Amino acid sequence: MSFEKRREIVSFLMRAMVGAVLIYSGYIKISEPLESFISSILSYKVVGENIAYYSALILPWAEVYIGVLLILGLFTNWMTKAAFLLFCFFEILLLQAMIRGLEVVNCGCFGSKHSNPIGVEFALNLIWLFFIFMAYKYSYHFSLDKFIEKKYNSNEK
Repeated sequence: MSFEKRREIVSFLMRAMVGAVLIYSGYIKISEPLESFISSILSYKVVGENIAYYSALILPWAEVYIGVLLILGLFTNWMTKAAFLLFCFFEILLLQAMIRGLEVVNCGCFGSKHSNPIGVEFALNLIWLFFIFMAYKYSYHFSLDKFIEKKYNSNEK
C-alpha cells in the first residue's frame, strides 16, 4: 500500500475521531442541566449571562451536528473548517483563562461530570487541531462527498 493511501486512511480515522469527540462532548452537555454549562461558560469571564445562555443552548447541538457530518464525510471541506474554527475558539478561551489566572473549576468541555485541568484541555485541543488539519488535507477520498461526486460525474457521461 502506498504512503498516500495510508495517509488518506489515517486522515479519515483522525476525522472520525474528531467527529466522535464532538458528538460525545455535545451529547453530554445536552443531557445535563443547562445551568451547569452556563456556569462553565461564565467562569471564563468573557461573556454575560444572556450570551452564555444562548451559547449553552446552541453550542452542544452544533458540536453534535458537526461531529456527525465529519464522520459521514458530508460537506467535509466546510465541516473541517467549522471544527477547526470551533477548536481555535476553545483554545483562545482556555489560553485567556490561563493568562488571566482564572480559577476555572470545570472547563465545560465534557459537561460537568468530567473535567481536566485547562492546561491539559489546551494540549488535547492542539492534538485535535492537528487531526482536523490532516482530515482537511487528506481525508476527502474517504467521504460521502467523494462518493456523491463520483456518482454524479458517472451519471453525466
